[in-house]
Amino acid sequence: MKAEDLRSFLENWPYDAKNNFRIARGEDGREIILVRQPMGLEQYEVDGRPDGQRPYGMDSTLGFQLSRLAAAKNADAENVFKLSAENCAELFAEGILYYHRFVTLFRLKEWVRAERDTARTLRLIDFVKQHADHEEDRAQLEQWRPDIARMNAVARAMILLEKNEYNEARKITSEGVLGVDRMNEHLESCPQLAAVLLRKLDESLAVCPTFRARDESAFRRQGDYWTITYQQQVARLKATRGLHCLACLLSHPRREFHVGELVAQLIGKPSIPAAGGHTSVVWQSGRRYDAGPILDPRAKAEYKRRIDDLRRDLEEAEKFNDPDRAARSKNEMNIIAEQLASAVGLGGRDRKSASEAERARSAVTKRIKKSINKIAEAIPALGRHLSARIKTGYFCSYNPHPDRPVAWKF
Repeated sequence: MKAEDLRSFLENWPYDAKNNFRIARGEDGREIILVRQPMGLEQYEVDGRPDGQRPYGMDSTLGFQLSRLAAAKNADAENVFKLSAENCAELFAEGILYYHRFVTLFRLKEWVRAERDTARTLRLIDFVKQHADHEEDRAQLEQWRPDIARMNAVARAMILLEKNEYNEARKITSEGVLGVDRMNEHLESCPQLAAVLLRKLDESLAVCPTFRARDESAFRRQGDYWTITYQQQVARLKATRGLHCLACLLSHPRREFHVGELVAQLIGKPSIPAAGGHTSVVWQSGRRYDAGPILDPRAKAEYKRRIDDLRRDLEEAEKFNDPDRAARSKNEMNIIAEQLASAVGLGGRDRKSASEAERARSAVTKRIKKSINKIAEAIPALGRHLSARIKTGYFCSYNPHPDRPVAWKF
């Protein structure tokens, strides 16, 4: 197919960042929106899906998912209707198209269409929040709700002002969404209120984050502070041992760390790997920081769970003829068996001596949970994510959902 040369068109429309959009007509006479970029053009349909596509043979992906929900309701199965991670990714991608269009519509002062697109985006946020299968997806779009609600209110108010329905427009501004309710008593005319609304709109467009599905997530140590970024929110927290443990877990998703390994990193002591990758810590006294001779019921349950996991790994390794993996599982099972033998005497009675490992488990768990609570105060969505995905105990790990992995940067 022969490529179209746009040079002559672009030369007749020099790029100007403050005047880079217009409504034109396509070859078939329909209206389209053109956006002049430094090196080319973007084109949006004025109505329907901005790119003119018909996913699943329907007007939009949101329309398709709403039809699925309607079918579930008809079958009395609404309670089992869920949006998978893949469904949400498609909805987010479509939301990006609408975001770019309604920002352009605001700049064109196309209030009716701007109100239409922002209202649709608010419905999308509600729909995903109600039906997404994963908490990460339910929280993903909430960060845009205040800005989009504000822009929707501006569009509704401007529509009314163009009709000279001043009192109705003032009711919208009094809702508090726009932050102009206290000024209403001093705005005695449509032009005055319109000027304030346009100023508020400019403020919203300046700070409204670019609508996108995924954001950079970071967990970086900078001197005495950790800078944490998640879903476009940033927090700076004073360095603590709990945050150090979290960073270790986040940087090795799905790997299980014995508390001894985490403590070894905190105190700067060398950790000695035993057969099968088990780690113990050498103290100044020469004792090993291992499971210790006393195991409470919780500790025993933790070790039983680990042994069950290793048995499954061993069976799978033997099934797939993987001798190295089988050997690692056997070695770790033998190490745990030795630790249990040192803790339990004849007849299954607990031996009575100090438990270094229990103290480590308790200390590491408290530090990690305290750090997650601190993070939750600054970035609630991340607090919820970590509470659901961080496992503590004698073995600690970070287990992101396989359908919604988080690409952390350190």
